[in-house]
Amino acid sequence: MNGKYSNIKVTGVASAVPSYVMDNMDYVDVFGKRRVTKQAKLTGVYRHHLSYRYQKVSDLCMSAAENLLNHLQWNREDVKILILCTQLADYEIPSTAIDLANRLGLGKDCMAYDINLGCSSFDLGIQTIAGLLQSQPDGTKALLLTGDIMNIPDGVMMKNEDIINIMMFGSGGSATALEKQPGNELLFRNFCDGSGWNAIVRFKRTETMMQGNKVFEFAINDVVDNMTAFFHDFNLKDDIDYYAFHQAQKLILDTIAIGCELPEDQVLTSYEEYGNTSGASIPITLCHNLDKFKDKVNLQICSCGFGVGLSMGISYFQLPVQNILPVIVTDEHFDEHRLHNGELYSRNVFLMNPKTSITKLVARELDNQACNLGFYGSKEILKEMQSQLFWKDCEIFDDELNLVAQNTSRTYDSVIFDMAVYDMDKVVEEAGFLKQQGMLSTNSSVILIAEDKDDDTTLQSSMKLLSDSLTGDCRVNAVVYKMESLDLFPKILDRPEWLERKISMKNSSDMVRPFFISKTIEKLVSMDLLAVTSTIVHISDIVNEFM
Repeated sequence: MNGKYSNIKVTGVASAVPSYVMDNMDYVDVFGKRRVTKQAKLTGVYRHHLSYRYQKVSDLCMSAAENLLNHLQWNREDVKILILCTQLADYEIPSTAIDLANRLGLGKDCMAYDINLGCSSFDLGIQTIAGLLQSQPDGTKALLLTGDIMNIPDGVMMKNEDIINIMMFGSGGSATALEKQPGNELLFRNFCDGSGWNAIVRFKRTETMMQGNKVFEFAINDVVDNMTAFFHDFNLKDDIDYYAFHQAQKLILDTIAIGCELPEDQVLTSYEEYGNTSGASIPITLCHNLDKFKDKVNLQICSCGFGVGLSMGISYFQLPVQNILPVIVTDEHFDEHRLHNGELYSRNVFLMNPKTSITKLVARELDNQACNLGFYGSKEILKEMQSQLFWKDCEIFDDELNLVAQNTSRTYDSVIFDMAVYDMDKVVEEAGFLKQQGMLSTNSSVILIAEDKDDDTTLQSSMKLLSDSLTGDCRVNAVVYKMESLDLFPKILDRPEWLERKISMKNSSDMVRPFFISKTIEKLVSMDLLAVTSTIVHISDIVNEFM
């Protein structure tokens, strides 16, 4: 579909990326020089920026939008449309754009919503906004936010092949300002091949799956054909200063440029520094190449985003050079308003004396899933523990246990004891006290973390004793491990060291195994296993089979 708007101005663009840079060539010793070097030459991706674990796409888009609004000196009440195009919104409901409109100080008469789009989102986003602006008075302003984030998930089993693929992608967010202004022209074309809807797909609780061959064929065939038709229909190829494509990878962009017979010096790139940043890649590319535009006042830009769907959009517009802002590097995350939005947001878990590396890791992983946490232990340890948590509204008790029940505001669904710290008599005593004081809900779960002794008989007897002492109102389960398998305990903080350490390991099974403990406990804490009791879960010592 072709289209033309004669009164839409693309006023400015800003973009933001995280500060942490992964240099892919640092991992030659891990994955092999030939493999890493070959991939770098084909994809053109040598570095990319990855988000710290708490940074959301809304944070990057917020930074870009603030920078752009301040630069343009727009009255924020004049912004009547805000659209966020992303595949990783903060919440499933409501649209993250509604939250961003409030955080940016836009008026209450601003239309705000999300669009679930990735690589093609810049072009389809500005085309959507252009259509909405048609009914508005001249001078009406709008913002398009696009982007996605990339990090390496904690505790997910990934083969070297998975990590190699991830090394193509980066985090990025952007803001593009549009206005209804007579005398400005926006030309567009879009195309969607629904037969390839599953070429890039992600289901709930899974990683994104991509059929690379389908995506590649779409890019070098359908994108080239549509670009050629676009040039022909509007007769504008000679008017274009620069082409800004979605930065899929070097091989694809080179093939498109050759197929469309584009001059090499007019095709802008940014994948060398930022990798594939999904919907933010076109704005990032414009901002990254700012130095090339110094001798111009206005640019004639042809942009083309393509990918997930399979979908694509092409746009032609003018862009004032003075309103193209340098790429912002930021690690900001705006958390004051944020709701618990992980998988365990509704679950309350109490950890008793989290002294060992295992219980500290479990606490951090429960926190990562937005669990509501409570802790009992020494002041020094709990202070250290709280500093490592994202959700600071946890309950901390370092007084005598008999004072805890008087000060808690929660009823807990689970309580966790590490048997490296406790003996069973003490567990029976303290779990019984918590139950007696009404701190444990009916059908709550007492979870024991214990070393594997090869014979479960003693542990089973102890678990039955504990269950009987709790009058059958609580479930008792255990997670056991082999001590010799746990020689690494990564500290998972809001820093990149954990990621570097994980990727740098030739055999990361030792690092992954502790995560199996925490992931198993997360399942026992969740609503999924409310009927499970008197169960001992053994963490396998043969993880290498899966690597």
